[in-house]
Formats: sequence, structure tokens, C-alpha cells
Amino acid sequence: MARFAHWIKLGLVVAGVLLLLGLLIPLLLTTVYKTRVIQAVREEFASHSEQRLADFGVNFSLISHFPNLAVQLSNISIHDNRGPNPMEIVGIDQANLVIGTADLFRDNQTVRKIFLKGVRYHQRVDSTGRKTGFAWKGEGRADTSHQHSVAIPEIRIENASILIENQYKKNGFAMTIREADLTGQLRQSKLHLRGQLDGAVDYIQNRNLKLFQTQWFTADVQYVYDQLTKTGTFSRSRLLVNGLPVKLAGSHRKLPEKTGTELKLNLSGTQPAHDFLKAMLPDSLKRYAGDSALKGDVVFDFRMEGVTSPTVRPHNWIDFRLQAQNYHWPKTPVVFQTVAVRGNWNNGDRNSRETTTLTLDQFRLQSGEDTLTVRGKLNNLVSPVIDATMQGNLSLLQLAQLMNWPGDSLYRGTAAIDLAVRSPLLFSNVPQPSPIEPYWKGSLRINDGCLILPKPSGRCTALNADIQFIPENNQLKIREVVGKLDGQAFRINGDVTNLLRYVLGASQTTYPVRTKLAAHWQELDFSKPKPSQNRPAPPEKRPSATDSLVAGLLFGTEYSAVVQIDRIRLPSQEDLSDLSFRFQKKGEQVRVTQLLCRTTLGGKIAGLGHFQLNQDGIQEPYAALQLSYERLNLQRLVSLLAGLNSMQATYNRPTSRKQKTGLSDYRFDVEVKAHKLDYQTLRGNDFGLKTVIRDQTARLERLTMNAFGGRLGAHGVMTLGDPDGFPARLNLTLQRMDLYQLFRAAEEMNIDVLKSENIRGRVDCSMMVRTELNNDFLPDIKKVTAYSKASIREMELIEVQPIQQALRFLPKSKTSHIYFEDVDARFLLHNNRILMPDLNLSSNLSYLHLNGDYTLNEKAAFLVEISLTDLLFGNNKRRIRQIQEADSTRMTGGLKNHLLLHRDLGKYRMKLFGRRDFEAHKESLHSEWRAELSRQRIDTTFVR
Repeated sequence: MARFAHWIKLGLVVAGVLLLLGLLIPLLLTTVYKTRVIQAVREEFASHSEQRLADFGVNFSLISHFPNLAVQLSNISIHDNRGPNPMEIVGIDQANLVIGTADLFRDNQTVRKIFLKGVRYHQRVDSTGRKTGFAWKGEGRADTSHQHSVAIPEIRIENASILIENQYKKNGFAMTIREADLTGQLRQSKLHLRGQLDGAVDYIQNRNLKLFQTQWFTADVQYVYDQLTKTGTFSRSRLLVNGLPVKLAGSHRKLPEKTGTELKLNLSGTQPAHDFLKAMLPDSLKRYAGDSALKGDVVFDFRMEGVTSPTVRPHNWIDFRLQAQNYHWPKTPVVFQTVAVRGNWNNGDRNSRETTTLTLDQFRLQSGEDTLTVRGKLNNLVSPVIDATMQGNLSLLQLAQLMNWPGDSLYRGTAAIDLAVRSPLLFSNVPQPSPIEPYWKGSLRINDGCLILPKPSGRCTALNADIQFIPENNQLKIREVVGKLDGQAFRINGDVTNLLRYVLGASQTTYPVRTKLAAHWQELDFSKPKPSQNRPAPPEKRPSATDSLVAGLLFGTEYSAVVQIDRIRLPSQEDLSDLSFRFQKKGEQVRVTQLLCRTTLGGKIAGLGHFQLNQDGIQEPYAALQLSYERLNLQRLVSLLAGLNSMQATYNRPTSRKQKTGLSDYRFDVEVKAHKLDYQTLRGNDFGLKTVIRDQTARLERLTMNAFGGRLGAHGVMTLGDPDGFPARLNLTLQRMDLYQLFRAAEEMNIDVLKSENIRGRVDCSMMVRTELNNDFLPDIKKVTAYSKASIREMELIEVQPIQQALRFLPKSKTSHIYFEDVDARFLLHNNRILMPDLNLSSNLSYLHLNGDYTLNEKAAFLVEISLTDLLFGNNKRRIRQIQEADSTRMTGGLKNHLLLHRDLGKYRMKLFGRRDFEAHKESLHSEWRAELSRQRIDTTFVR
């Protein structure tokens, strides 16, 4: 028992000694060797590099890798010496080297393990080609003193980053290594490394393109570096990306005298189509990578050979093949059952953008019976030139969806295309466009097409087109486009020159697009305009080549066309027929040089006009029209003008969200002449009219005609866009109108006034009229407000029963035919009621002064001031003679009597008035007159 306790004590002593040594030896090593290690590292670094090594820490540990010794270097940082703010080139947060403990007392140490953590490497080439990176001076020849083998069983790297940027070549590379476990061996002059890496390519940048952003990978690497030849070689190395293998092979060799590095590298393998395309394509084209469910792989073989340096690019090329299924064309409902692509990218014999070529040996899309095949080549990325052919047969539905046409509206029919194109790309971001002339040749044929237009005009069927692409002047020849629009046939022929130059972005001042078209429509129907609807704004549409093509057709700088339309139905009682017009366009200005047509009710129209046409649609349209008729119905003319206005009211500008949706800047100047005119009971001849239609308003500048034995003139304004009617305001002038004809017209209108057989004479009149035309463009007498100042000449009243009833105490021979002196009269009509103040109606019977009001077809009340003595004892024959001979002597009368003549229930009655009561009623009537003029805002100064 005592012997056992002795051994326990001895063991404890040995353990204590070893523990003490484990604690004291690292302290001793740190004290004794730290300065020697730092000095040795700095001397070794200074002998191979002129760059600056920052201060770093050194620690030793015997316990962490017992019985071996761990040497830890921390915060290693190497900076470039140039500039006020030197750039860090290499940084290591922590570097651990594990060596045998006995090796401390030998000249050569064996490294058993290397552990690096937090490694950073940064290399930059500025825009002048000057390189800032890790510079290590090599020996003139290999060190032959160490010919034995040195093995490093374990090399581990955690959290390393590499950043290489070249502003001269405008490229860059960034990679992160999460973990790396390697083994190394130095045999004579060759360093062998093998092992596994786990990390991500942050990006590979080429000018404005960033590829493989945050692409994770794992790799098995075998690498040999020969110090004698400065050559590194990859062999049997493999990367695993997206679960698929990619092989890496090749070598790099440093050339003498800083002339660069010779590369021979090869990267080949297979990648999922979606991920590969997403990585390879620039951001502007990533949508063509399709969705993540794309079934297919890209097989590629990338090679890089030649010399590379900060200012020199090596020769590189990539062969690729893609065979995919169920490819969903981005932003459309189109799904192609198979997609086959085969091509090559090569930077050419001078390894430059000028000699770079992208070749598509095959690009084939197929969905059912729809096929499209493209072959071609793109040369020279500085002055790019494309040379391609396109062949295929597609349904119009597929074509519409593929080209992103509005509404994908084409839904039946087929299109066959056979087209060859050779042309420079002339877009604005191409600084040095190629001088090669654009070229195209081929055809596009559409058979039995049918579409629904995205506007109320409706449905187009039986669409057939034969369009040829002619090389000379890049001509697009429309041999025949025929179809039916809402059942009405149309035909278009013509040609367009320089269109390809326009589509490719050529300067329009150098190559103006010239369009010549001839179009014929059987009928256009605007008779039932649909009200505008508040629709949500459409989503932003991606521009496409089709947009440029359509823009060239519509907005080309020079344009001429002849259009014929058999009939245009209007929302009125009169349509247009046999319409033909010619127009020319230059820039945004469109001029209609000739317009001829007929109206279905016997009119002829000739005119011209102009408007602006741009991406926001039609701007500031103007038309000057001359209409002529043998016999014109004015009611139908107003209907026609309203119909023309309603046509423009249904027009909506295409897309511009900043512009108004409806036209408000149009103007139609219309002149009308007619030999004879009818308007309800108004009949005349030698009719002339001039009006300006704009902003939903027809402004009547002049209207003249012979009517009622005299001359009628008018000007005014009428509102056309009111859905409840057509408010109008007119100023009329009547010269020497025959009262008999005027009252005969009133009879025909069933207005309760004197019958035409009861009146003779003439009238000159100035009149203001406010009314509202109904949907038949006729005035409603109940909605008429009129003010008139008239001069009545040679008036005679014959067999007027109310007068005969009132003067039944006189002989019938005196009251059956009354002659009046010339009289000036004022009238106000409102709500069927006529006010007449201060009317002097002196006649052969007596002096007569009249004030009163008269409601049409209802009651009447007149204040009459008259001389009864003249009535009873006046010389009737002498007074008739004086009136007819226009004797200046007027009858003033003797004693004046005051009467009230009123009508109620169709009968007139008379009663005497005292002077005071008479004057009170008269003043009351005058007050009402003045108040009504003010309330109706009647301007009485326009009359003369």
C-alpha cells in the first residue's frame, strides 16, 4: 500500500512538471523567439517584396496541438507603398503554423498544419493600366539546396475573399471561400496542392455586365506549381455548381520582365438552362431566361488562351448548346414545347471587342405546328453588325403574344415569314456605328386572319396580307392587305422606304422614312358612338422591335396616302359617301391636301386640313370644309355638324398619361352654300353660312339668306356636346320682311297670333334669341327667350275680329281694313309670354298708344290710350290718303281715353280706365319690363 502511494506521488510530480513546462515553454518561446520570428519574417518579406508589411503579433502554444507546437501570427497586412492612402493588398486575421517541438532545435522545421482565417486579397488596375497588387520577386533560378520532399498534411482556410478589378479593361472578379481543406507537398521545385473548396463567385464583371452573381459552388482541385518554369497547372479538377459537374483544366505561366501571364484554361460542363441564362445575360435581358421551371440544360465549353496583363486580353471563346422543353416566353402566355439553341462566342484574332463575334448556328422554337428558326451572326461589339435569317410559320395568336401586341388581340389565322437581314446596329448607345448599308430581303404573308381591335371599332376578319421586304432603299412593299372591318371590306397597298434604318435607330434627318399608301374602305360606322369609360391605366408596356416598326409606319418623317371610303355613317340624319382624301406628312406635321365627298342628301363637300401626329396621338387637328347644296334642309345640316363633332368626341389619345384623354384643341371651319333652303316653316334661297366648330361649340360667324320677301342675317353660338339638348344664342337681322309671309310661317307653327290673311306690310328687325334645340334640331318655343326691336312699315290689318269686336260701335266699313303709320316696336318673349311697352299704333281710325303682355294661346291684357272723338268723327278717307302718301302730319288726337283690352277664355273684352289707374298699371308694366330685361341679362344695345 505504501508502495502504491509512492507511485501516485511520483505521477503527480511528473504531471506537475509537465504542466509547468506547458505553461513556461510558450512563455519562454514568446520571450526568447518572438523578436527573432518577427525579424526573420520581415527580412524574408523584404528580400522578396518592396511593399510594406504592417506590424503583426506572434504567439506560441504547446497545449493546443500537443506534442507539436503552434505558432500563431495575427493581423498580417501588406500595403502598397504608393499614394497618401496605401491600399491593403493582402490581409490575414490569423495564421497558425503547427510544427514539431523538436524542430525548434534544428535548422529545418517541418510544417505539419497550416490554418488561415480571415484572408483578404485585393488587386486593382487603374484606368491608365497601372497595376496595384501583390508583387513577389522571384529568384533567378530555383533553389537547388532543398531537393528533398516536404509534405504539409493539412492546410485549412476559412472565410477568404478575393477581389480583382481592372478599370482599364473594365472587368472584375470577386469570390468568397467559405472553407477550404487542402494537402500540400513540395517535391524538388514543384508544389502540389489538392483538396476541396466551398464558396461562391460573387460576380464576374465585363464592362457593364455582371455575371454569376452570388453563385455557390464546391470544388475538388488538383494543382501543381513549378518554380522553375513559373507554371501552374490544373488537372482532374471539378466544380459542382447547381448539383451539376463542371470540369476545370489548363495552365498559367508567368512571363519574364513583367510582360504578363500566358493562359491555357478550359471550363466545360452542364448547367440548368434557367440558372445559366440568368447568370450569363445582362439585367436588361434576364427576363428571357424564363422561369425556374424551365426544363433543359446548357452544355458549354469555355476556353481562354494567350497572354493576359493589365492592358492585354487573352483569346477566349465559348461553345454552347441548349435543348429545353416547356419554355415560357417571359411576360407572355406563350409556352414553346421545345427550344434548341447552338452557338459560339469568340473575341477574335485580336482579342478585342472589335473582333468579337456571336454566332447562332441554330435558334429554333416549336410549339405544336408553330415553328420559328433563326440563324445569324453578330460581329464587332464596338460597331456591331448583324447578319441573320428568320424563317417560320406561326399562328397569329402566337405572333401577337410573342411580340407583346396590345391585348394579344389576334386570335386566328397564320403568318409565314422568310426574311434575311444584314445591318449595323444604329441605336443611340452605339458610339461608332458601322458604315455598312442595312439590307433586308424576304416576305411576310398572313392568311385568313381575324382580330378584335382594342377600340369600339370592333372586329376585323378575312385578313390576308402579302408584304415584301425589298433590298433597294430598304423598301417595305405592301402588295395587298385586304380584310373586313365589322363586315365592311377594306384594301391597302403601298410602299415604305428606309424603314429598316428607322427601326435600327438611324438618324431620321439622314434617312427619312417615306411612306406611300393607297387605302380603300367600303364603310366606316360612327353612327353609334360609345360613351367613354373610365378604365384603369394599363401596365407599362415593354418596348419591342414591333413598336419601332409600327412607329416607322405611323410616325415616319415623310408620308403620303390616298384614302377612299365608300360610306361613313354618322350619328345624324345625313351620312358621307364617295369620300376620298390625300394627305402628306413631314415630321410631325400632317397636311390633308384634298378632301372630296358627297352627302347622302345631295350635298358636296370639299376641304383641306392639317394636324400634328406624334406618340401622344393626333394633336391640334384643323379642317376647312366647303359644303354646297342645290336644296338644303338646315335641320339636317345642324345634325351633320353635330355628328362631325361627336366623331372627335369619341376619340381618345393612345397612352400618354400626362395628356388629356379627349381632343380639346380641334377646329373645323365650315362654309355652306345652298340655292334653296328649308328649315321647318322657314324657306329661302341664296343661303350662305360660315361657322367654326371647336371645344364642343359651333360659333356661327355669318348666316345670310333671302326669306319672307326680304333678307335675313344672323350670327351666334351653339353648344354641341350637351347630352340633354343643344343650347343656342343668336343675333338676327331681318330686312324688309313681308309680314304676310312671316305670319303665314307662324300659322304653320301653330303659334296663336294674327293669321296671315289679316295682315300686310313690311318689317325691319334686330333680334336676340336664346333657345335650346331638341334632338331633332328644332327650337322649343317654351324654351325661347327673345328680345326684338322692329320698325314696321305700311302695316294693314284686314278683318281682325278682336278689333271689330272691340269697336263694334263703329261702322264695319271703318274697322274691316285699318291702315297704320310706320311704327317702332320693342318686344320681349320669355316663357311663352310677350311684353310690349310703349307701342304707338296710330292708324286711319285714331291715335293709339299700346302697352301690354300676351301669353301665346292663353290670356292677354293691353293698356290702350286712344281718342274716341277721332274714332267717331275723324275723316277716315283723308287719313288713309295721308298714311299711304307718307304725309308727315301725324294724328295727335284730341281728348285721350284709357281702356283695358283683355282676353280670357278666348274672348276679348274692353273696359274704361280712369287716368290715375291707367298710369299706375302702365308704370307697373314698365317696371316688369325693366326687371325682366335685367333678369334675363338682355343686351339691348346690339340693335340699330
